[in-house]
Amino acid sequence: MISDRGRTFLSNLVKTKNELCQTSHLLTTAYHPQTNGLTERFNKTLVDMLSMYTDVEQKNWDMVLPFVTFAYNSAKQNSTGFSPFFLIYGRNITTPLDVILPHNNDQDHDDSYVQQLITRSEEARQLAKIHIKDAQASDKRQYDAQHRSVPYEIGDLVWVYTPIRKVGLSEKLLRRYFGPYRITRQMSEVTYEVESMETDKKRRKLKDVVHVLRIKHYYQPKKQLGEEQHVVVSRRPVTRSQTKSCPLREEKCKQE
Repeated sequence: MISDRGRTFLSNLVKTKNELCQTSHLLTTAYHPQTNGLTERFNKTLVDMLSMYTDVEQKNWDMVLPFVTFAYNSAKQNSTGFSPFFLIYGRNITTPLDVILPHNNDQDHDDSYVQQLITRSEEARQLAKIHIKDAQASDKRQYDAQHRSVPYEIGDLVWVYTPIRKVGLSEKLLRRYFGPYRITRQMSEVTYEVESMETDKKRRKLKDVVHVLRIKHYYQPKKQLGEEQHVVVSRRPVTRSQTKSCPLREEKCKQE
């Protein structure tokens, strides 16, 4: 079972149920849809299809949903080479047009039809597995060609990518990275547990599990402003006479 890290899925009830059913429970990380890629990719396709048929007020999406899912289940996919309906039932879907047009029903009464259906279904599933592996290998080659792995160790300070939308503020100007966070544990090859660096004793330090693609190194500034020399900023406006008597300006004028 794959789920997010919601409290419902982390409850003792779900944990006990998984133990009784001997179910392996995998948890996804936030802001990283690739963890549950099959579901997220289908959701994106479904939303794109619904957006083409819903009205301006978006109130009729539930009415067009059966037609959209029918079109999806009967369409041939590039990754598998077959439609989802064919992989499950071993035959092409029967459309309303097929019912209207004349067709031969002899195969429905053939004793060998069931055996042919089972054989055809198994062959389609095996071919679909081969096509999926080829598609995954192609995606892996494209990803590895552009990906550069960055090592992280326990105790490193990092920024965490957290896209947050706020009403009334431009999304383009919002902060994308927050922190610094400290890496406390490596959960797997691509996930880390991070801890907030807040110094407020009244609040418990927040911990989260993030994917490696959401973090980047945080580099502590070597010198803060005012450590090397004390700078006094005046709130009074600078007059023209003050700018003329500036030593830096006079030295620059002599050099010219």
